[in-house]
Amino acid sequence: MTTDTTANRALDFLARLGAQPAVAFHENGVATAVRRALTEIGTSWRTDNFGNIIARIPGARRDGVAPIAFMAHMDHPGFEIVGRDGDYLIGKASGGIPPGAFAAGVPLQIILPAGRRLTAETVGPLGDERDRQAQIRLTGSAADDIPMPSPAVFDLPDFSIEDDHIVMRAADDLAGCGCILSALDSLQGDPPDGDVYGVFTRAEEVGLVGARLLAEARTLPLDTLVVSLESSRTLPGAEIGGGPVIRVGDAGSTFNSDAEAALIRAREVLGRSNSDFRSQRQLMSGGVCEASAFNAWGYHSTGVAFPLGNYHNGAEDGSIAAEYIHRNDYLNGAALITEAARQVSMRWDTAFSRRIRQVPDSMRARLGG
Repeated sequence: MTTDTTANRALDFLARLGAQPAVAFHENGVATAVRRALTEIGTSWRTDNFGNIIARIPGARRDGVAPIAFMAHMDHPGFEIVGRDGDYLIGKASGGIPPGAFAAGVPLQIILPAGRRLTAETVGPLGDERDRQAQIRLTGSAADDIPMPSPAVFDLPDFSIEDDHIVMRAADDLAGCGCILSALDSLQGDPPDGDVYGVFTRAEEVGLVGARLLAEARTLPLDTLVVSLESSRTLPGAEIGGGPVIRVGDAGSTFNSDAEAALIRAREVLGRSNSDFRSQRQLMSGGVCEASAFNAWGYHSTGVAFPLGNYHNGAEDGSIAAEYIHRNDYLNGAALITEAARQVSMRWDTAFSRRIRQVPDSMRARLGG
């Protein structure tokens, strides 16, 4: 696990991010919180032409050591207010919101440019269901100056901890962003051998847009090991409380063993030094993550996932509810990627790789070698 100070810092980063609602293309609040945290940590950062944030800690011994990048997205499914329909507003789904989001009476918050929140609720679906639109009415102060489009998020807790679970509107993927900030915070004063990047992307929920553009632009060196961090729906073998999941693939592609090796090495190191450390390893086939975007452009990529309850705010009973992950999964995830950055140059020295490379002499002799 982590020290109390490191754990508190990791949770504080996540709480600060949770206070900034966002949907695709409207990530400014989260981006501002990320930039402030990076400045506080002392990590240099820049913003690319698409609004993705790229932070970097230079390695202590860079020659011959592959860089490693940890990546997470700043947006979350919700609505965009795109017009008016008589006395109502028109909300268009942004990302994969559950069917219950279109029912009448779902509480919302409309986020204005200065961060002011207007309370609202759904009235019901609008038009053909393929349009994925809902009528929305304001329930608090009227506002005639709502810019179009504006983000509308579910009126759910920003952040809380309940019975060792982190409960929030958007664990997907603010947990990934907070985990990266925690790792950079731990590495800043004691950099590993190779360069470490923290990448915070936009518009993932509508098709990995920020990550695809970043990969296409070759913004990261092509030899970078890319680790996509996500909060993903639970599956057998990827259970809440079982630890962060080393993700060997998603619904679109199988990931790369070279990149994964840094995580496997880190898991072994942490397992020897801390009996409380837990992790899982699984194909997470419930969706596609940003590792696939980088795979498509020739990078070596892999993933880490936090098993997630109420995926995309869809509760089992069909209602809209806060997402949740286990507190220890999050903290162990921060420890895992921090150690992975330190183990890049040793990533192929694992128990499995040592065992698979060694053929017993007796077996070699039987084959005539």
